Amino acid sequence: MGVGRHKKEFHEYLVESNGRHVVHEDYSRSPASAFLRYTIEAKDAVSYCQKHFPKNADGAYRKDAMDSLQYIISAFLPAIMGHFETFERYLFAGVFEHSRLLHGFDVEKFFSRLKKECNVSIDAVRLGAYRGFRAPVGILLADNLPGWHDPERVNSYFSAFGFKRQFFSNDDCARLRVLWQLRHSIVHTGGSITIPDAQKVDELKAYGGKPVVFDAQFVFEVSRRMHPLVKTATKGIEDCFRIGLIDNVPKQDQESLAKLFEVKSSAPAWLR
Repeated sequence: MGVGRHKKEFHEYLVESNGRHVVHEDYSRSPASAFLRYTIEAKDAVSYCQKHFPKNADGAYRKDAMDSLQYIISAFLPAIMGHFETFERYLFAGVFEHSRLLHGFDVEKFFSRLKKECNVSIDAVRLGAYRGFRAPVGILLADNLPGWHDPERVNSYFSAFGFKRQFFSNDDCARLRVLWQLRHSIVHTGGSITIPDAQKVDELKAYGGKPVVFDAQFVFEVSRRMHPLVKTATKGIEDCFRIGLIDNVPKQDQESLAKLFEVKSSAPAWLR
């Protein structure tokens, strides 16, 4: 450490946001749009590095530049999947909050269906953490449900509302299982796909024992492919929800529903 440099504890390196970061307030208003915004920002951050990292005369990245770029790309996957989980939770929470607008919605049946998947209970300590703050019931419920890394279980959570449509398609589930397993390998096993973990997902069976190293286009492709996945999932739930709406929904609720199911992106072509 340089002479005279202030020694700080880790928490002291936290700084104020520049106001552009995607935060929970964004997810509470429009989960899909908030998540897609983050994927674009992640893609743009990697693109910036790609443009400015040094290259050889033949246009290929220098070895040290390529090594650094691969580390950066790998580090983005856990962040993206963390935001994806937040998207899932807040959309579920929002649908639950607005379920009072569904004709004939039976809360008892809803929780009966949920209990088939997990033990539904509110952690008292987690509940106490919200004292002094407004805590929507939907968020409290979503925060206490396990398994958001399991797309089939997420499907079951949304099915508990009585909707006759899967949140994620079978193909989406397969792709998400790959991403969640790769995220697990980066976060929990030192960036390598262990042989047992590789056996959990068919697409990864050939990669057991190998480090998680991505092609330079990986984050771009994750952002691009998440757009139609998130749009289809969100709009599918919206269609089911609106079929069951009561008559004469108050204007304020109409506006909040429109935002809840909004799917916007600065890359609109990717939503098609």
